Amino acid sequence: MSGIHDMHISRYASGAAMEAHRHDEAWFCLVVDGGYEERILGMCNEHAPGDLLYCPAHASHAQRFGREGARKVIFAPDAELTAVLDDHAARLDGRPLLRRSSELLALGRRVIAEIGVDDAFSSLAAKSLALDMLAVTAKGLVDESHHEPRWLRLAREYLHDDPSREVTLEALAAVVGRHPVHLARSFRQFHQCTIGDYVRRLRIDRAAHLLRTTRRPLINIALDCGFAGAAQFSRSFRAVHATTPSAWRSALTPR
Repeated sequence: MSGIHDMHISRYASGAAMEAHRHDEAWFCLVVDGGYEERILGMCNEHAPGDLLYCPAHASHAQRFGREGARKVIFAPDAELTAVLDDHAARLDGRPLLRRSSELLALGRRVIAEIGVDDAFSSLAAKSLALDMLAVTAKGLVDESHHEPRWLRLAREYLHDDPSREVTLEALAAVVGRHPVHLARSFRQFHQCTIGDYVRRLRIDRAAHLLRTTRRPLINIALDCGFAGAAQFSRSFRAVHATTPSAWRSALTPR
């Protein structure tokens, strides 16, 4: 078992666009050529060659490609490999960009060359190179300089304790004993999103669970999850899932 499956190369034309869509399983993606803008999990990011990205299962994302189009190596980890990555603290928590480096770009180009050979050993060689990409990334993520500081983890735990709770940057900074500017900058550097983005995703995740598992009215779910009303709930939900809460619930209902 290689730990990698469904590995392929995807090419995208100049100026192409992909509307918001979801995948049933998680994917890794290495940008080899070109570049594009991606909207995912309430964030908008620009990606370039050498970027190794992670897209969680069922995460809605949309892409718009630049003048050069793009070429990407895409592959999915199996359950066993995902568990190994989790054990080694590779943070697969929804942050799109895992790492950017020339070393990853070189590995991606070797994958494309191996697939181009198309002999009995190409698949094994390409998947081995993909594992090298993840090894390079995991080593960087568990390096001491990349460990999440305890005080920053405490800030996240505070947010997770009750995502519906109203919290200001100043109040959260006081909880962990840091200056608000230091907290905001460190949170964004480490998690590649703002605290506001993070709380939005936490609330929307809970709302999505309630939409999927209950028939409660939308307004009740909105208020229970910390939104001021239906309009704010709809705007935030659309920012994450590119659709409205009612449409998202309807799509889950068997016909």
